[in-house]
Amino acid sequence: MAGPVVHEPATAGRRTPRFGNATRDDLPGFLGIMRIIHQEPNSSAFARLLLGQPKPEDEIPLAHLFEEISTLALHGLIVEDLLFDAFAFDSYWDQLKKAVHEAREKTGNRKFCENFELAAELAIAYRETRPPKTRANGH
Repeated sequence: MAGPVVHEPATAGRRTPRFGNATRDDLPGFLGIMRIIHQEPNSSAFARLLLGQPKPEDEIPLAHLFEEISTLALHGLIVEDLLFDAFAFDSYWDQLKKAVHEAREKTGNRKFCENFELAAELAIAYRETRPPKTRANGH
C-alpha cells in the first residue's frame, strides 16, 4: 500500500525555470492562448493593460486569465520559453497585483492567482538569462 502524499510547503523554495526550446508541438496550445487573448471579451482589456491603462473591471478577469495560462506553463503543458518570449508576465503582474492582493484579502483565498505571481518571477529570470534580440540602439 502506498504511503501518504507529502507536499512541501510553498516556502520550502522556489521552482527554478525550465527553459528549453519551443517545438511545433507547442504551436496549437500557443495559438489557442493567442485566440483567447486577442478576441473579445479579452482583447480590449488586454490592449488597455498593454498601454498601462487597465480599467478596474479589467483587472480580476485579466489576472485570472494569466493565472490559467501560467498554470499551463508551470505544469509543463506549454513551454515557458514560448510564453515568456511572447508575454511580459512580470509587467502584467506589476499592474494587477494590487487587485489580486485585495481579492485574496476579501475572499480569504491566499492561493488566488499564485501561479500568475510565480510566472511573473520566472519571466524576470527568463529575461535576465536571455540577451535582447535587437541592438540596444534600436537599429
